[in-house]
Amino acid sequence: MSGLLNKATAVKESEAAATAAPKKLNPATPDRAGSEQPSPVLPRIGWATIVIAGILSLQGGAIGLVIVCLVALVGVGLLVQHERMQPELNTVKVSISVVLAVLISLGPYAALVLIPQDSSMALTQIEMDQESDEVTFYVRGSFSSSTASISSGGEELWTGSEDLNNDFAKYRVPVSSFFQGNAQDNTGATIKSYEISIESDDGQTETREIPPTFMNREVLESGAKITMITKTETSSSSTDTEVDGLLVESIVGLFGPSEEAEDGGDHSMSTVSNYLPVFSDYTIQIKVMKGSSQKWQSPIISVDGTEATWVSAVSGSKFGSTDRWMGISGTGYDADTGMIEILKKEDFYDNAGCYTFQVVVTNEYYTGETSTQSSSSAWDLDFSNEDGEMSAC
Repeated sequence: MSGLLNKATAVKESEAAATAAPKKLNPATPDRAGSEQPSPVLPRIGWATIVIAGILSLQGGAIGLVIVCLVALVGVGLLVQHERMQPELNTVKVSISVVLAVLISLGPYAALVLIPQDSSMALTQIEMDQESDEVTFYVRGSFSSSTASISSGGEELWTGSEDLNNDFAKYRVPVSSFFQGNAQDNTGATIKSYEISIESDDGQTETREIPPTFMNREVLESGAKITMITKTETSSSSTDTEVDGLLVESIVGLFGPSEEAEDGGDHSMSTVSNYLPVFSDYTIQIKVMKGSSQKWQSPIISVDGTEATWVSAVSGSKFGSTDRWMGISGTGYDADTGMIEILKKEDFYDNAGCYTFQVVVTNEYYTGETSTQSSSSAWDLDFSNEDGEMSAC
């Protein structure tokens, strides 16, 4: 019995000792409840700072390389500090983060500074501003200023300089300052090349051709064709048809000089495909002549690009396009429909004979001694017979 009591007493003493003993912590296992937790804000601020450094370096060092490096260093430091606050430092992750940070923040600067000089110039966006009649283009690069020139056939026609702002400069060159003739013929073949050359203040050069279609500025050919318009009058006993007048059309631009009037009031340009319109500034006027006597003239038609505008004595403001055959306002509407504007017979016709329809073009941009180009398309008209052939004369 005494032995059992002794065992029970020993067990109680052992339990009491265990309760009284202080809790021993394993030094390899930190108490997470009491330790400092890593802040998720640090990496966000760090990467944002690195992106700012990248934006600054895009300026090509204009902000200052030391400032860019300091901003990048702050961002990298925040990323490293965040990793150091983790339970275990991940050196691989830290290394990758540092490399990415350097590429983002200092990469743009290195690209601009370390790439060879001859690859940092660009002559771009050569365009024609039809509103102001100017050739415009941009020069881009990491230099301070540039000098541009426009030449043709080795002859310098214009030169000018611009300072670069934010690594680019825009040039605006009036066509009148260098135009010396169309760049293409009527087939679209280049007959005169205009070139832009750029030289930067650090010695870089680049040359590009102005698109030839921009430099067709002078109308060299024109022509006219006519269509007979009849009217029908019906009485109680008969129906009579007679000539009411003519529908007059014109074409201007670049085509072969041998194109001419044809029988029936037609023109050979009606079936010819080798034709180029001229996008420029000029005026058109049609004059009807019989011998040396002028019988009628149209309103003056103003052209900007290929958009033609004029004021009709019959219908007021009118517009058309000169990239095709264009109908010309006359002196009244046809009698049968009241919708087609024609040159009425009574407003120009003076008995049978040869009538010449002159198309007079006055170019704003031209070569040679005169700005005026004119053509004469002539037909024999006899309106006593509504079936008249209107043969070319």
